[in-house]
Amino acid sequence: MPSVHASLAVAALAGVLALASASGSTLLAGGIALVILIFTLGGVAAARVGAARWSAGVALAAGLGALGWTWAEGGSDLTPMAAVLGPTLVASIVVQLLRRDGRPGLTTSLAMSVTSCVLAVLPVAWLALRESGDGEFPAGLALLGVGAVGLAESLPLSRAVRRLIGVLLAALGAGALVLTTDWVGDAVPAVSAVVIATFAGLLAAVAFAAVDRLADEFTPQPEPVAVQVGAAAPVAETSAEVAAVPRGAAAFLPLRVSLPFIAAAPVAYVLGRIFVG
Repeated sequence: MPSVHASLAVAALAGVLALASASGSTLLAGGIALVILIFTLGGVAAARVGAARWSAGVALAAGLGALGWTWAEGGSDLTPMAAVLGPTLVASIVVQLLRRDGRPGLTTSLAMSVTSCVLAVLPVAWLALRESGDGEFPAGLALLGVGAVGLAESLPLSRAVRRLIGVLLAALGAGALVLTTDWVGDAVPAVSAVVIATFAGLLAAVAFAAVDRLADEFTPQPEPVAVQVGAAAPVAETSAEVAAVPRGAAAFLPLRVSLPFIAAAPVAYVLGRIFVG
């Protein structure tokens, strides 16, 4: 799976979100909406389960609904995230009941739909953190951690080594930022900044590892292809070179870009509220 471009995209998107957080909640909300779109329409809709596109639509409605609610209220609590989950989980069940394909793999499809709704809502925690007192500082530090891990993920090293390097870069970068800039150091103590960035980077590394695990377990199945041999009848041939790659293979790239931000959002919110907000 090509990962360098996706890893660099994570680093670039983390930088954009950090700048948006420093500029205002509206720009940050737009960046978070992009993360939700990448996850739902890029990853969930391409999953190899029944009613994947309908499930993606429900998850998209949940994520954008919670995001719009949080942005409109300008609050730092997670009430909108919890409030939209109940109706969307019911909608996920209704989608499965309305399937007309005999509902094969019902348990897997429903589990994927429910999980997608929960994951689509989690990025809203970035905006809720931004809306707390001095929330732009912990949000920026956590995004620094995610970006550092994304940048290290593009290195031509083993997975464990490059993720360890990414977490170390997150810690060193946060410490250096606090020590060299008075406006950040006055709002966030050095130890707190290192903790926030390190744990956000660690969760981003876990997200990369999860996507790699899914990709390793995904094995495209070769399909029979008819090949003409002279005037003889078509002969069935199964070869990896002529195999059609199932639709689910397209889901890993969007997941690789969006999941680090989804995984890091809860820990960034909790640690940011503890140490700063």
